[in-house]
Amino acid sequence: MYYEKLALEVNAGASGLTVIKPAVLTGKSGYDQKFTFVATDGALNYAFDVYTEVSEREVMRSYLKKLDTGAETYVVCLQGRLTPEAAALAREYGLGVLGPGSVGDFFNKRITQQLRAMAQPLRQSSSISP
Repeated sequence: MYYEKLALEVNAGASGLTVIKPAVLTGKSGYDQKFTFVATDGALNYAFDVYTEVSEREVMRSYLKKLDTGAETYVVCLQGRLTPEAAALAREYGLGVLGPGSVGDFFNKRITQQLRAMAQPLRQSSSISP
């Protein structure tokens, strides 16, 4: 699990997120909710729970923490796939699901969105003629 956390940290930093250490967010309930990894962009917290296998139990555990903290929450399954029941539950509860190979894709997508957002004003200003 150490290497997975390190990969999350490196990718988060590369995409402009700030890593929150320890990976704990205080929920609306007043209780501290512990995740495997948490990062923020200042406006939104991104929380990741890494599990070897993911069944309904792990999905429910992450969902309750999401409800309490308001963080955008992702379940990372190291085996690469959830049980069908867990996958359906994760979709229903609005949890992101990542496998070991898709963690980098998540952050690359974020970087691409940031670059597009930065390029938009440039395109608009270059289309304005004096």
